[in-house]
Amino acid sequence: MNTPPTENTTSPVSADSTVEPRPPARTAPTPTSVRAAQWALPVILLAFIALFSVLQPETFATQGNFTTLLGSEAVLILVALGAMLPLIVGQYDLSVGANMGMASIAVAMATSELGFSTGAGIAVAIVLSTLLGFVNGFLVAKIGISSFVATLAVSSLLSGIVIWSTDGTVIVDNIPSALTDIGRSSILYIPIPFLLVIVIALVMGYVLRMTPTGRYLYAVGGSSEASRLSGLSVDRLTITTFAASGFLCGIGGVLLVSKLGSANPTTGPEFLLPAFAACFLGATSIRPGTFNVTGTILAVLVLAVGSTGLQLIGVPFYIEPIFAGVVLLIAALVTRYLRKEQS
Repeated sequence: MNTPPTENTTSPVSADSTVEPRPPARTAPTPTSVRAAQWALPVILLAFIALFSVLQPETFATQGNFTTLLGSEAVLILVALGAMLPLIVGQYDLSVGANMGMASIAVAMATSELGFSTGAGIAVAIVLSTLLGFVNGFLVAKIGISSFVATLAVSSLLSGIVIWSTDGTVIVDNIPSALTDIGRSSILYIPIPFLLVIVIALVMGYVLRMTPTGRYLYAVGGSSEASRLSGLSVDRLTITTFAASGFLCGIGGVLLVSKLGSANPTTGPEFLLPAFAACFLGATSIRPGTFNVTGTILAVLVLAVGSTGLQLIGVPFYIEPIFAGVVLLIAALVTRYLRKEQS
């Protein structure tokens, strides 16, 4: 038995009828405190420069002082960027200072005592530091040791090895001029080490902001378990950040020797606190609540300008470490607050 066709009750849409577009989804407005923090470091840096230029115009506000400052801080910037990479994935590398110190001793010994050419000595130092970073990452990601404990132990081990290998003496003889020329030359009054830092910073900024790898690193830092469940190779990414950290510290060690013309076995660890202070201070600006390249570099410059200015106006020497410690504490608190605001 045939059933009669059912009548189509759906009325056709006329050609001239319009469909109201759905309004875009609303996003939570960025808190005022976060927006203000984006430009805090540039403003503070300019304020420091203006203040000390007024207080010490004959010594601070000179081309020679700024050239020296940029050249001196290139090493700290590299160590700070090296410390920043593991922080992005939620880990700590407390061996960055010792690693950089080891690289400085390695390049100095290789070129002045072991007969290596300048290029080969530089390569040896950077490769050793990168391998050390890889070992740190392996201990953390594969063995499961806390990054705090693992890198602190490696730092102590490195410091002992460096002092043993040098008998605690400074290497000053037979450093090749081809190496020292790198650290003591400039282009348009900008030191070559700082120009190298700019190139490295541009590459790092591009990778972290514009590539999937950078986004994966920040995702791991946000939640390693969620990243693992989503298919990301958390262990590989973690090891990569530690190896890259070692690579940057290796370059920093080479630049330190190229600038000073010597290698001191006790120099490296003293870079640790300023490096972490710069990382946390940098996370309060540019991209508030997030470890970022530009913020870290600006933070190093703020600390350097502040420290140099305090020296030039005659503040006692013990104020400098107090200044760095207070800045680190304030930066850590502000970073925590900004992350809560964003969430």
